[in-house]
Amino acid sequence: LTLNPATKTAKRGDKSIVLTAREYELLEYFMRNQKVVLTKTQILEHVWDYNYEGLSNIVETYVKYLRKKLRAAPKDKELIHTRRGSGYIFTDE
Repeated sequence: LTLNPATKTAKRGDKSIVLTAREYELLEYFMRNQKVVLTKTQILEHVWDYNYEGLSNIVETYVKYLRKKLRAAPKDKELIHTRRGSGYIFTDE
């Protein structure tokens, strides 16, 4: 998986992945913190405005969007894992 900061796009293998600005920011944050469990609060503070008062499930929703986009083919390995009671962890291929 590679990110292109200039175009705010991602690529997995030979497939380009179209991301929204927020999805790109979230994926970039996960990739900068590979193999580190990130809490929902940490993600909100770094990807959304620190004082975000929107929907409480916004992190879960965007993680779901990213998982779907990153699994271009059924054989593709999951990259974002849930750590029950802790948060999320990103592990590269």
